Amino acid sequence: VLSVLSIHIDESGNLNLSNRQNPTYCLTMVFHNQDDNISSNLQFLDKRLSEIDCDVPFIHTSPLIRQDKPFEDLLMTDRMHIFRIFSRFVEQLPITYASFSVTKTFYQEDKQIEEAFRRQIKNFIEYNLECFQIFEKITVYYDCGQSIISKILRDTFGKIFDDRMDFRTAYQKDYRLMQVADFVCTLEQSKIRWDEHRPTKSEKDFFLTRQMFMKNFYKKISRKHL
Repeated sequence: VLSVLSIHIDESGNLNLSNRQNPTYCLTMVFHNQDDNISSNLQFLDKRLSEIDCDVPFIHTSPLIRQDKPFEDLLMTDRMHIFRIFSRFVEQLPITYASFSVTKTFYQEDKQIEEAFRRQIKNFIEYNLECFQIFEKITVYYDCGQSIISKILRDTFGKIFDDRMDFRTAYQKDYRLMQVADFVCTLEQSKIRWDEHRPTKSEKDFFLTRQMFMKNFYKKISRKHL
């Protein structure tokens, strides 16, 4: 049996400098050794969600915090309950993750920000090369939301690991680990905003304070940070 590393990727914001609405672009990679069975974790999550009659097709973290579709009819207490269940699920998973971010204000041209981001990912792979080398196959799951990100991933992972790489277009609705990447990426982006004293109104309503956000959620998840 081949040893396979799965990398599920999600992002928050975009690398387009013309879009200054969110000054920080953040990308998260969730790493899972496929030898580590997570079926019991998935059963636990499904059971806990069914116990509270949560019948949404999948957990999308930002809409959950903002009370957007499909959570628009849920009270804050119900949304927080779902959030806590999913957070606990993520804490117990045999995964690790890495996050990368760039702040747009430091760059004048798209090419500069793309290069900086490419360098971050390339340096990360080279620094952790031994961890990657033990796998016979590496499968990257990404929804191809931005073509430049797809290209950067292929240029970095593809060039280093060549025919051991497998790139797959994947969506949150189909993979729980894509939802995990979305969850972690949302928390990482939120931490950046809290640190820079610019949390959104939804984040303030949901988490109340930076201290509570860090203590109740971020610190527990960040233990899995590579």
